[in-house]
Amino acid sequence: MNAPLRVATWNIFGGRTWDGARVDLDLTVATLRRLDADLVALQEVDRDLPRSGRVDQARLLGEALGMAWRFAPALLGTPGGPGWRSASQVGWRPVEPGSPDPGGAAYGIALLSRLPLGAVETVRLPRRGDEEPRVAQVAEVVMGNRRLTVTGTHLSFVPRSGVGQLRALLRRLDGLGGRRLLLGDLNLCWPLVRVVALPGWRPLVHGGTFRNRPGGTLGPRVQLDHVLAAGPAGAAASRARIVGGPASDHLAVGVDLDWGRATPGAARTRTGRSGRRTGRRRP
Repeated sequence: MNAPLRVATWNIFGGRTWDGARVDLDLTVATLRRLDADLVALQEVDRDLPRSGRVDQARLLGEALGMAWRFAPALLGTPGGPGWRSASQVGWRPVEPGSPDPGGAAYGIALLSRLPLGAVETVRLPRRGDEEPRVAQVAEVVMGNRRLTVTGTHLSFVPRSGVGQLRALLRRLDGLGGRRLLLGDLNLCWPLVRVVALPGWRPLVHGGTFRNRPGGTLGPRVQLDHVLAAGPAGAAASRARIVGGPASDHLAVGVDLDWGRATPGAARTRTGRSGRRTGRRRP
């Protein structure tokens, strides 16, 4: 697995513009084309929901980009309002453990891939009380005669719960062995991810990803969106990009990976007006 692999993660905000004013999947597609990734983990993906035009967003994006796609619902049904905190209060219902996806209205995460996908497992993550259910997609990706485990997820915005979900997921992935990647909106800042990640897991990119703002608007950003790697021969980020634009309240993260050249640091990126900057090695 010596050829560079380009991966990305992006919270697409249900296909909405940066300010939430409207849904425009053409803008989402445009940013994904700029990323030009072989594998993409997406979060906040709608399916058959009135708020986003009742389209299957994962399917639409996959077909527009010529990529295989897999969708995993975290919640089923139609939301009752934009400010919900408890699934039981607004018309959502969680997917029952072990139950197949029944189709219909849902909200969740997706994987897009140019590479052949093997088995894709949906993992229900631990949650506290009536917090929003969270899931991960654990996929086997075939690269020649080598295999790679790629996982996409969207963790709780409650820090204590998010830390528990992250560590539980990393333990599960460690049980699989081999080369492993975790991509997603972890809802945890970069310093905390470095501290709470299990031994052997390395963050590969460092730079602010939230909140997205129009060009020229000043304001602080934090990193909630991450790429982590573990496994034999290691992975290094030869290039890292944080890509912005008019779509979503998050910026997208793209990383070019070289296997067998791991270093202890992450590729640090800065975002200019174009929302795009090539990363440099962080000591």
